Amino acid sequence: MLGLLLLLFATPDLLAQHRFPHRFTLNSRNADTVATPDATSSRHRYRVTASGTYSMWEDTVNSSVDPVWIYSFPDEEWAKSEWRFFPEGYPIYVGDSRMFDSHGLRVNDKPFPKLPFDSINHRYSMIIQGDGRPVTASIVDWNFRNFVKRDAHGDNSGFLYVLIEELPLTEIEICAIDSSQFPVVRLSMRVLRDSVQIDDLADKLSLRENGLPVTIDSIDCSERLRPLSIAMVFDRSGSMDKPWGGSTRMEEVKKAGGSFVARLADADEAAIYSFATWPTLDQPWTNNRPAMQRAIDGLRADGYTAMNDAVDRALTDIEKRPDSYKKAVVVLSDGEDNVSGVENISDVIAHANRLGVPVFAIGLLLDNDDSLQMLARETGGAYFSVRDPSAIDSVFTRIAEQLFEKGCCNIWYSSPRPTKDGTWRRVKTSVIFESDTAVAFDDGYRAPKGTSSVDDKSSGDLAVNILPNMVTEVATLIITVGSGATVDVEVVNVLGESAIAMQGLRLEAGINRIDLPVNYLPAGRYFMRLNGRTISYRGVLDVLGR
Repeated sequence: MLGLLLLLFATPDLLAQHRFPHRFTLNSRNADTVATPDATSSRHRYRVTASGTYSMWEDTVNSSVDPVWIYSFPDEEWAKSEWRFFPEGYPIYVGDSRMFDSHGLRVNDKPFPKLPFDSINHRYSMIIQGDGRPVTASIVDWNFRNFVKRDAHGDNSGFLYVLIEELPLTEIEICAIDSSQFPVVRLSMRVLRDSVQIDDLADKLSLRENGLPVTIDSIDCSERLRPLSIAMVFDRSGSMDKPWGGSTRMEEVKKAGGSFVARLADADEAAIYSFATWPTLDQPWTNNRPAMQRAIDGLRADGYTAMNDAVDRALTDIEKRPDSYKKAVVVLSDGEDNVSGVENISDVIAHANRLGVPVFAIGLLLDNDDSLQMLARETGGAYFSVRDPSAIDSVFTRIAEQLFEKGCCNIWYSSPRPTKDGTWRRVKTSVIFESDTAVAFDDGYRAPKGTSSVDDKSSGDLAVNILPNMVTEVATLIITVGSGATVDVEVVNVLGESAIAMQGLRLEAGINRIDLPVNYLPAGRYFMRLNGRTISYRGVLDVLGR
């Protein structure tokens, strides 16, 4: 009896599950619209596959219509005047505007896209996004007689079949795009398939930069490669003392800021800045988390809002931090700037873009937050609007996840446009599964702006990229030369001691790849020298612990 009761109580939950796949059988003699038993999920996409043929003329056995095309006519039908709208002949797409929605299959009240005619299987597929409603299907068939519209299903024969399949939920998150070693670009991304992380991306990933196809050099799905250097900039103007929830804005922000620094790893560093009538450095750069917490706890609200000056100062300071750190600024404010010496937010944006440092901005109870939104959007960061005290901690958590790139794979590629011109590069990411391609929202980065056309550290007709494949057994040099040359390559440590020496390497005109064995080298910074009769190069090679 107990087992029976459990089954009875479980039945509603079982019935509530989505009943996909679902298959319709549409009788061409029936004008009814049918619907899936359950609604689609707005998070999922669905593959709709339609097949079959039917005839729409009386006294004929011609199976002349399939899910997408009218493909065969009885001669006496084709001779009628209404088909003179189609001098190109058939097959005729049933979604053609000249059909006046009068013939063919409709899914969610729309025709299939114009797919190539399948004269053998009459089978077509498309993918649709769920919208929280059932999928509907019907066969449309009407015409005019004596200028009166009439239903014409009655003289049809045959069936169409429609299969709706719920695709696995594919979620693509762009964690970061790092151009600090431009023209080598590092794209950090996470791909989930029904909540399971996908790491085998080598044969599934397709990238385009500004519409140009990209060749992927390396993929690594280990944990993040670089420690963080974060400037945290807090608003402590007088308005931050106003009540919010059960406390004040300042107190709620302190708690959330403390939770953020508690998530930092031992190798990460941060500095705490704040601003009111003028900006202050409340905690210099440190990886001491309790010291960061004390600086945040000590913030007191009073004065005006010098936000621009504070962010600009944080950018000036973060530029001096080692390049081995991943750098970012996090700023929180509840009001527009009203006292800064740097009056225009575009000047702060230009400063951040010169350094390649993204700004993550949090707008607290702001009705007009154009400056913060612009600051985040145009520096490659992200903007978050917060109106509820309970949401502030989750916003800091989301920023932390983006910066930490937790669970993200790192993909390195060389930009198809290696010019240092300061332009925005749009990166389009597609992940290809069998019969299904998922596309991420476009993201991008700003290319650095060079001061001259020749890099100071190289000479001759030479371009060198060090592919930062630092967690595998080799680091790859991509060397482009205008003409053939013979070179020596040496890697030395910070004491000037030789770690790798490769002599008499022959470079051919064009692109050359040289693998340096780094698996036995201790973690740390190394310097690479490349010398030939007419060319030379000096570069930095960072090897991380494994």
